[in-house]
Amino acid sequence: MSETKNKRVFLLGGHDLEMLEIKKMLQEAGEIFLDKELSWGAPLSAYKDAFNDKDTFVGIELEEDISPPKHYVEIDHHGKNTHKLSSIEQVAELLDIKLNRWQKLVAANDARYISGLKQYCASDEEIEEIRLQDRAAQGVSKEDEKLAEKSIDEAGDSFVIYALTPYFSAIADRVYDKFTHYIIYNENTVVFYGFSIEKLLHFLSHKQISPKSYYYGGGEYGFLGIKKDFFTGDEIANIIKEFVLMNENDEKELKSYHTFMFPFTFEKKEFDKGNEWIYLPFKVEEARDYNEYVYFYKHVQEALFSDKEESESSISRYYEYKKQEGSFTIDTEMGRFELELDGISLRIFNTDVAILSFNLINKKYGMQKDILAINDFGRRIYPQFLGKDFSLEDTKKAFLVNEIILRFADGEVLREDFCSFSSKENLQTQELSLLPKYILNLINKNFKEPKKLRPIIDDRMFVISQYNSDAMSESLKRYDAKDGYAYEYDDFWYKYVFVDGKDKTCHSRYMSKELIKNSTYDRWVEWGTLFGVSRYSFVSLTGSWYGKKILLPHMQTIYFQIFTLLLAYRATIIKFSDEIQNVTEQEEDKLATETQKIYKKYLNFLNKLYFKEVTAQDQGIELYNKAMKIMDIPKYMKDLDNEINELHSYVDMQEEKKTSEKMNTLTWIGGVLLPPSLLTGFFGMNTVKNWQLMENEIDGGVSVVLVIASAFVIPVILSIINFLKKENHE
Repeated sequence: MSETKNKRVFLLGGHDLEMLEIKKMLQEAGEIFLDKELSWGAPLSAYKDAFNDKDTFVGIELEEDISPPKHYVEIDHHGKNTHKLSSIEQVAELLDIKLNRWQKLVAANDARYISGLKQYCASDEEIEEIRLQDRAAQGVSKEDEKLAEKSIDEAGDSFVIYALTPYFSAIADRVYDKFTHYIIYNENTVVFYGFSIEKLLHFLSHKQISPKSYYYGGGEYGFLGIKKDFFTGDEIANIIKEFVLMNENDEKELKSYHTFMFPFTFEKKEFDKGNEWIYLPFKVEEARDYNEYVYFYKHVQEALFSDKEESESSISRYYEYKKQEGSFTIDTEMGRFELELDGISLRIFNTDVAILSFNLINKKYGMQKDILAINDFGRRIYPQFLGKDFSLEDTKKAFLVNEIILRFADGEVLREDFCSFSSKENLQTQELSLLPKYILNLINKNFKEPKKLRPIIDDRMFVISQYNSDAMSESLKRYDAKDGYAYEYDDFWYKYVFVDGKDKTCHSRYMSKELIKNSTYDRWVEWGTLFGVSRYSFVSLTGSWYGKKILLPHMQTIYFQIFTLLLAYRATIIKFSDEIQNVTEQEEDKLATETQKIYKKYLNFLNKLYFKEVTAQDQGIELYNKAMKIMDIPKYMKDLDNEINELHSYVDMQEEKKTSEKMNTLTWIGGVLLPPSLLTGFFGMNTVKNWQLMENEIDGGVSVVLVIASAFVIPVILSIINFLKKENHE
């Protein structure tokens, strides 16, 4: 008698939408499964009666409160498994099936909550439906929904919410867009949402709370919950109080400062500040204004610090947005980063280029990976690539944000999730704009042709960033006689300078060192301060005290102005190249005039905006020269100069051609008039004294005939000669 073939038996964990979808998949695939209809935190022991040493058991999101059977496969993506795919994706791989869109959304919802749904460009309706069904699968009733709303009302503006319902998801869904992080609790449990899991684990370890008493998931800024009935109501209240106090103290310190600069070109000198932008003439209101002003040469001061908005001599004008306070939230694969808005500015140059800048304060996120994520995700303005069928999920997992949310203090909200790019119909039927909505909404009314606004640095904004970290400052300044300074080999410093959010973009130790040495300004390395420059960034790292008290004002003023100039150079050079290309397509009669206009603007740019040196300060000179070289501005200027010269040569050639044609015409006319002149000179006009007697004057008749004939014959001869010359040349 043959042995019975080993079976594969799936054991279902706590019910939620993902578990119900897994159950459907197993049914459709004809797989064997057991479902005890458990709730969240389901134990493996619930299925112990079914265990044997022969079959393979696949436990889905079950807590191993007992030893698993001999042949056991664990499927989970929480706790120690948080780095794995969602459970439904793991089951799909086992069954070798492909998930449909609905199942992908279910997976995204369970793995990364609402942020995960945005990663798949789920519509508002899809998100609402997914969350509604998920709550229903958990057992949330209409009464629980009402209690959730009441819980939120009673909490007011506090992110610490006491739950009147045991189903926290009904509350979490409603406050997701209100807070980036929040705490929901009752008498026997508490769940932390949106905080750094690493920070929470450190806190719980310090409190000597056993890992057996809590669970977590949803990524690096997901959720962490204390299991029910492990602590009393008073103990839970104390845990919350201590964590909130620790978090508040931690958020008093400035972790980093970020400025995202968006340089762009526009058509003609068409800018109307409207009611949105306020012109700010330069005034010395405080010491830092004076320090910023005297740092630069006089001719540079004239370019940067205008005091009359409508003056034709103004090289640039500085504006600030009417709303300066609010928040800038970057929703990423890692989590959501909410930064404090420290102002929005717009500088308009007379070369038809502009720079829009967002200044952001970070007091919440201090880990290295946080700083890298903020810079890399926050600077993106459109997708760098689209996946199959115009999908964006791979792009968003790599470096594109799920969503940018610009929220002003008065309640106005501007958003961009980039999902319009995932529609083939949108891309085909609409004039493609590469400006994100939150930027376009800021400046759309102020330029005559907003669709013609052109970004300069591909899909990224320029980043100015300062990171304050005593630990990193000390680490990177270490020196070894053989290997040099520690920063030369440090992966974080490389990624910080070159704005790599996750992995390094260079995996050659030798090449990395060369790139870092060329891009690092280490005059103050012994004091723990480093500067880095790339084509799309200027960053600094220093100790927290020095950074906040000394360096930050310079980053916000002097260095901001230096890189404003450098970006203006790049934008203006591109603008000139576009104009040169356009003018060569002009009609011949307009070519010289348009070229003269370009050349006049070019000379004005060279004399009043493009500077080989901007300050007498050594550090300023060195940084400026390094940045000029790394950003390839001298090369771009040389190329532009060649384009200008080639255009002039072309125009000169055209003018010479026109002159030659005119001379040929004059020569032809001269050829026509010369024979009659010679003949009349030879015979004399006096022979034709009396036209009535001409028939009796033979000499006079001959001369007249010859004069008239020469006027026709000579041009014909000249034309034949020219034709023969042309044929011979060809």
